Formats: sequence, C-alpha cells, structure tokens
Amino acid sequence: MFGERYFATRQRLIDVVAGVQSLGDECATETSELEAEGSSFQSLLNPFLWIVCGEVNSGKSTLLNALFGQSICPVSDIPDTKTVQHYHVGPVEKNVGDGPDLEHRFRRLDLLRDFHLVDTPGTNKLSDGQLTVIEGFLPVADVLLFVFPVENPWGAATWQLISRLPESQLENAVFVLQQCDLKDEADIEVILGHIRTLAEQKLGFLPVVYPVSGKMAMEAKHSETGSSHLWRKSGFPPLESHISRRILSNPARQEILRESVRATESVLRRIEEQIDTRTSNLDSDERFLRELENELDARREGVARDLSGGLTGLGDVFLNEGKKAAIDLSAHMAIPQSIISLFKEETIPSTIEKSLIEAVKKAVEQRATNDGGDLVQSCRTHWETVVPRLRENLDVNAPDFEKDTESLAGASNRFVERLGVAARHAVGHLRIRSALDMQMENRRIILRQFMIGVLCSLIFAGVSGGLGWSWWPWIGVGIGFLTLLAAAGYAATSRKFVCRDFIERLEDLRQPFANSLTDDYKDGVREFYVEYGGLFEIVRRRIVDQKLLLKPRLERWNNLFLELKAIDQEI
Repeated sequence: MFGERYFATRQRLIDVVAGVQSLGDECATETSELEAEGSSFQSLLNPFLWIVCGEVNSGKSTLLNALFGQSICPVSDIPDTKTVQHYHVGPVEKNVGDGPDLEHRFRRLDLLRDFHLVDTPGTNKLSDGQLTVIEGFLPVADVLLFVFPVENPWGAATWQLISRLPESQLENAVFVLQQCDLKDEADIEVILGHIRTLAEQKLGFLPVVYPVSGKMAMEAKHSETGSSHLWRKSGFPPLESHISRRILSNPARQEILRESVRATESVLRRIEEQIDTRTSNLDSDERFLRELENELDARREGVARDLSGGLTGLGDVFLNEGKKAAIDLSAHMAIPQSIISLFKEETIPSTIEKSLIEAVKKAVEQRATNDGGDLVQSCRTHWETVVPRLRENLDVNAPDFEKDTESLAGASNRFVERLGVAARHAVGHLRIRSALDMQMENRRIILRQFMIGVLCSLIFAGVSGGLGWSWWPWIGVGIGFLTLLAAAGYAATSRKFVCRDFIERLEDLRQPFANSLTDDYKDGVREFYVEYGGLFEIVRRRIVDQKLLLKPRLERWNNLFLELKAIDQEI
C-alpha cells in the first residue's frame, strides 16, 4: 500500500495519543485539544484525497482500480462517468447525489479510510458545474493524477485545466500516459517527448510522465501465480514509488505530524505536573475527593438518563406536530380544492412542509426552554449541597450561584436557539416533501383523466344533440355524471390514503428526527455544565490534586514520552 512508512509512523503516533488520552482521563487532565475539531491530531486522521482527471475513455477509472488493486470505480468502453464521483468509506454501499454535478459513493473498503478518491468525467465533456466542483477539490487534493490516453495525449481540455492550476497545486500533480499496451516502445518514447514539449510550453517546466498500462497492472495484481514480468511491463512500479514518496514527504502532512507531536508532548507535560501535585496532597484530601468523585459520577449518570428521555420527547413533539399537519393536508385535499388544483401549480406539499417545519421548530424551542429551566434548577440545587462541604473540607469561600452563573441564562438561550435551528434542518433533511410531491402528482394525474372523461362525455352529448340524435345526448350526460361521481369517490379515497400514509411516514421518521438532534442536544446540555463548571474551579483543582498517580502510571508516562521522542526523531 502507498506510503506504508508514513502510515506506520502515523499509527505509532495515534497509539501514543490514545495512551496519553487514557492516562489524561485517569489523571483528570484536559486532553480535549488533541481531539477537538480542527486540531492537528484530527487533521492527522484526514484521508488523503486523490483526484484523477483526463479526457473521455482515457483510462482514469482503470488507473485508480489498478493503483489500489480493487474494482472501486466502474469501467466501461462507453463513457459512464456522468458526474464527479467522490468515493468514501461507509458501512453501507450507496450513492448519494449532492446536486446535479457531484455524487458521493460510499463503499465498504478499508482503503477508503485513508484514501478518498475523486473520479471525474472527461475533461472534454465537463459542464460548468462539474468544473466548479472539481476546482473546489483541487486546493485540498494530495495527489492530482492527470491521465493522457496514448491514442490522443494532446487533448486541449486536459491541458487547459492543468495550465489553470497555481504552482502550489502543480506540486501535487502526477502525469500519466495510460493504455501504453496499445503502442510499441518506440511510439511511446515519441509520444512522451511530445508531451514533455507541450508541458514545457504550457507550464514552463518538464514534468516526469509515467507511461503505464492499468489493464496490465490489474492483471498482474490479480494473477494467482503472480507475474513480475507483467507487473514491470505495466510501468506501475516507478509510478507507485513516486506516489509513495509524495505521501511520505508531503510537507503539510509532515507538519501535521510535528504539530501533533508537540501538542501531545504539551499534554504529557501537564500530566507530569499533575502527577507531582496530586502525590504531594494525597494524604490530606483523599477522603473528601473520593466522596465528591462518587457524587459527580452519580450525577453524570442521572444527566445521561434525563438526556435519553429528552430525546424521546423530541420525537413525540415531531409526531404531534406532524399529526396537526396531516389535518391541514386533509383540508387542502377536499374535493373543491382538488378540482381547483387541477388548473394551477401544485403547492400543497411545499405548504405542508413549510408549516410543519415552523410548527416543529416552535414546539422544540418550547421544549428546550423547559429543559433549560430544569437544567438551571438542577445545577442550583446541586450547588446548594456542595457549598457547605467546600467550606468544611477545603476551607474556601464558595462562589455565589446567582452572581457567578449569569452566563447560564445565555447558555439557556443558545440551547433553545440551537435546537430550534437543528429541528428546522432535521425536518428539511427528512425529505417529507419529495414523497408527498409524488403522491400528489399521481393523484392529480388520475383526477385529470376523470375530468377529461367528463368533458369528453359532455362534448359527445352536445354534438349528438346538435345532430338531432334522440337518446344519445342523455347517454353522454349520464356517462359524464357517473364519471364525475367516480372522480369524487376517488378524490375522497385517495385523500384518506395520502393522509394515512403521511402520518405513517411521520411515525417512521420520529426516531430518525430525534436521533438527528442528538448531537445538538448533547452539546447544549454540555454547554450548561461547562458554564456551571466555572463554580467548580476550586473543586476541580482539588480533585486534580487528590487523584493518585501511582508508580505504574508514572511508568506509563515515561514509556509514552520515550515513544513520542522516538517518533519526533524519525519525523
């Protein structure tokens, strides 16, 4: 696999960080900076992004498959890549559209944990939207594979895309002459010379161009007996060596490694300081701190139980508002409104969705307001039990809850606002409107057919009456009347069916809706306790001082520190 040395070093660092976090948790030392969003360690886990560009049928997908030895991208003689395709790892294989020009493809392949792949349509067939999507990926790409087919490596579209790249992005570019099994060596040398000349004219330098055959490489990798000759003939060994060197020497990744080492060392230093402090104060405060730890553990468990109940309640809020929306939907689908809707644009699904979003948002905000008040009262009640013990055991002046927790009001408002916005987005992402749109459109089509039948019957009655046919007008009128009755019956029946299906769908979406608010609900509750934790600063310091770091923990600290230094020297 590419960059094995880099990934081995990274894994060693990940193991050290995991050990530091575990040790930090035991020592009550803050280690969140190592895993905070945007931290160097989190960036370290970011997969490498590969982008492959080239003209239609240049062998882009074949090249990616051959590089990784697996059939990741579909290959066809007929141009099949209609969108920019971004390959991720996922528990379920699925394709998710992100607008008309980008498609996320999730595959259960371990290699996609470390490598994200972007397969693109032919550069000579790119739409403006697809080009915009590709340009959005380019600045963060680690490897840019520009593929030139051996039959026509001078395609203007690909060279135009390359010439637009800034110098910083060109450093990550790899030029590949694909399908070289179709030409002999003499022709390939001539083609390579032309490509280098063209590159010098457009880019101002002579790039290394790797002539390869993805087809031969794939055959060599999948050969049961192995074929070293075929593998060498495919041209892949120097290409893979070049890419591995790029991964290993990537300046940004190397800097992230160094920053992660520095951040981890900083945390280790803090842990060391805590070890010394805790050891010196153990005898005097150990009993009190153990009692407080047990109390805090029990409190955390209580908050966890309340959190689960709160999330279930949010699902009920969604369903209750959905049932109200179903009543509005039924009113909008009455027979007069259904007839009127045949002669204008259908707006019922969008109207119902908008009203549901606003209703759910308000209901969730009201629920969040109540929960916020309960959290404030819970913190106040707990603080009243802590103050006497602080004074007795630590001999300190306890902060005043009402004066020193004014920020809790702001946390409550932010909690309400956060859940309101999250509820709006959550309902929108459930795609309620799309299913309702389809049902309403099918209903309208059938009602139109009924109306056409009524009109045709009346026209027939009028024409036959004008011609003086005695009974035929009455027959036409009768058929029209019966058709109208059938239309009314269908309208009433379909109305009940659509409303019932709407409610059933909302019942199915109740838990997904609640689950989608989990992170925001947790973050909101966490913010309350962060604000309330300001009152525990003295208690927290005492807890940090009292937790015992015994000799085994100190030995673990030494081992982690030595391993970290070894990684630092290797980098």
